[in-house]
Amino acid sequence: MAALLKGLRAGRALRGLARVVAAPTALNPQSGTLSRSFHRAALRLQDESKPPSSSSSSTYHEHYQGHRAAGEDPAEAAEEASRPNTSYQDQGGDQGEEYETEEQLQARVLTAALEFVPLHGWSMEAIAAAAETLGLSSASTGMFYNGAGDLVLHFVAQCNSQLTETLAEQHNQVQLGQAEPKKTADFLRDAVETRLRMHIPYIESWPQAMSILLLPHNIPESLKHLSTLVDDMWYYAGDRSTDMNWYTKRAALTGIYNTTELVMLQDSSPDFLDTWNFLDNRIQDVVNMGAATKQAQATGETVVQGLMGAAVTLKNLTGLNQRR
Repeated sequence: MAALLKGLRAGRALRGLARVVAAPTALNPQSGTLSRSFHRAALRLQDESKPPSSSSSSTYHEHYQGHRAAGEDPAEAAEEASRPNTSYQDQGGDQGEEYETEEQLQARVLTAALEFVPLHGWSMEAIAAAAETLGLSSASTGMFYNGAGDLVLHFVAQCNSQLTETLAEQHNQVQLGQAEPKKTADFLRDAVETRLRMHIPYIESWPQAMSILLLPHNIPESLKHLSTLVDDMWYYAGDRSTDMNWYTKRAALTGIYNTTELVMLQDSSPDFLDTWNFLDNRIQDVVNMGAATKQAQATGETVVQGLMGAAVTLKNLTGLNQRR
């Protein structure tokens, strides 16, 4: 309002000055000087009547200087400002929590559904019960296109992730000298047992889960989780092979894991003692097989060297090796 009133006053002053300047200058010798003075005054009034310019440049300058004073890189500050903001503001201007993506919501529902597996099994009923517990509508189960397969695969991925974190922590402790390194056989045995013990809370319904994993559309994802699990076990056991042993070791451990899992389903001994004994024997077989392979390889090399020596001796006896 103040700027508007100032503009109106400046407009009236400009119109009055225009009439004075337009008058003939011959009537008064000093009219030229007066007209120039009035013209300068009019220019000052015109400058004052202009509305203030946008404060965006000054605001950016102050923002830039603030980041420089704080020791921040302006380029990094601009990049941070350009990142998408996942939070929101309500009508009162209060900052709200970050919104939840669909993947995060699915993971939250599936994790909550594990509590209902002993009651409903690996089924959509368990997922629906979890959604209801979280305050979601029954229509939210439509997010899970694979049905019970999503629940089983989520559980497998969650268990694998927990085991990997445990193995990584043990590896770091060994690197820092806080723990003694285990033998390869003991390490693999403990890793397989730790992973299979995660099935115990759901052991009664685990055959149903295994049948779901064997469905054609779930096999690729199931094999991917299994191969990742076995590869992590061998990696933290210290295996860094890059030849054919890389494949043979993982194939052998995969077979041990699968057969031990089947034995576990039929085991009625206390704390699955028979299962762990079976696991010990299979791990020892793999170790012995590796030793036998090395021994056979060394024996083969010895035989080849012996045959080559015999051939050279035969040539020397027959005179074929003599220079002509």
